[in-house]
Amino acid sequence: MADYNTITKVIINDISPAASDVAGSLAKEINDYIQTLDSTDNAIVDIQSVKLDATRIAYIVVSTG
Repeated sequence: MADYNTITKVIINDISPAASDVAGSLAKEINDYIQTLDSTDNAIVDIQSVKLDATRIAYIVVSTG
């Protein structure tokens, strides 16, 4: 069996048009997480989003670990 050594992060927040520099915004939460990834050891494999209800969305970020 293959060993892909991945990390999956699920980010759930309210849907908001606020920019990535606005505290508490979805964009900031996603951006802050991506900034923690090392481009050599934690390459992003996939990013998906799922609307949970009228006000919330989940982003699933998969990176190498």
